[in-house]
Amino acid sequence: MPTASAPGSRPASSRGGAFDAIVTAAVDCFYEKGYEATSVQEVVERARVSKGSFYHHFAAKEDLLLLIHDAFIDSQLEMLRAAASAGRSPRETLAQLIEENLVGAERFQRYQTIFFEQRRFLSEDRFVEVKKKRDEYEQQVVTILEAGIADGSFRPVASARVLAFGIIGMSAWAYQWYRTGPMAARDIGRMYAEVVLDGLNRPQQTRQ
Repeated sequence: MPTASAPGSRPASSRGGAFDAIVTAAVDCFYEKGYEATSVQEVVERARVSKGSFYHHFAAKEDLLLLIHDAFIDSQLEMLRAAASAGRSPRETLAQLIEENLVGAERFQRYQTIFFEQRRFLSEDRFVEVKKKRDEYEQQVVTILEAGIADGSFRPVASARVLAFGIIGMSAWAYQWYRTGPMAARDIGRMYAEVVLDGLNRPQQTRQ
């Protein structure tokens, strides 16, 4: 595995200086060795900061695992909130969501790999925080689908929530298989969005 954090993968909570150095070092260490096998000492040595600096920014190593999750889920939530405030149609918003999910899998590939493979090490209290954001994201997708059904953009379905699970799931594991190649992540996202939107068309509805 590579030893440097992926370009563009700096979390939204970036603060510069020692904070960023610690996060970058933690991502590298967790990705290479795993969360449990990485000590705080290894992180600070790699970041070239003191333990005092580490504990100035973080109460415990677990804080880093939570931050790694929040980096990519916050990016997705911010995109959805911006789309809602801009008044985009359900079709436009759903297409953007699917496209950006694939772009996010590329941008945050290491972060997602670490979180999904190491999340069992989060305490119950911390996992409650994770679930709250993931539930919000899920509900946002359900709301988009329900709005599209209500305004006639999408055909009726038996369960908007179950469909939301499928749409989220089609990109949830992209971090495992995506590699830079002939198709860019954004192109894959657009292809996925086209297939989903075609499937949601009403009979005789032309593609928009």
